[in-house]
Amino acid sequence: MSLREIIQMVLVLTIVTAVCAGGLAAVKMVTAERIEYQQIKFIKEPALKRILPDFDNDPISDRIQIVTGKDSHGRELKTTFFLAKQGGEVVSLAFESSSPGYSGPVGVMIAIDPKADTLQAVAVTIQSETPGLGTRIADDPNFPAQFAKKPLSSNFNLTSAGGVIGAISGATVSSNAVSTAVSRGVETYQAVKPRLGL
Repeated sequence: MSLREIIQMVLVLTIVTAVCAGGLAAVKMVTAERIEYQQIKFIKEPALKRILPDFDNDPISDRIQIVTGKDSHGRELKTTFFLAKQGGEVVSLAFESSSPGYSGPVGVMIAIDPKADTLQAVAVTIQSETPGLGTRIADDPNFPAQFAKKPLSSNFNLTSAGGVIGAISGATVSSNAVSTAVSRGVETYQAVKPRLGL
């Protein structure tokens, strides 16, 4: 094989790779909004319906994104806040927070009353915990009920760590993941509250 043939082969492979990469990037850009909508519709919306009080708007349409920090690579982290309104006035806002669990990340949707500064309710959105044990953080309604109607100044740690939340027996790591996600979420909310304009 001559040098000219090698150069032609490398050139053809480079062009094919560039076209494929460009095509994949274009598909990602075109589908990004649709993927976000599907995640909201099928993962976040069921949790929103469980935790938000009565509202007369569409919290999914009335959502705002705010930069809430940076990741380990220095990229901006954005949090989506879903606003629930009655008569045009915000009565609740909900957003997702997460923390590492036993088998992977645990996502928690948190609803806050911005006027009273109280935690209204929480619901687990994603988890891959041990079936029958860790999954009780999502299946047992008594566990998330412990967070409801508590002031944001509460210590949302487990009682074993001086907090007000009782762990599920046999699922302490999973319980702690929810507790930590809620604590992180409250900290995030308090840090960005002035920017929410509520």
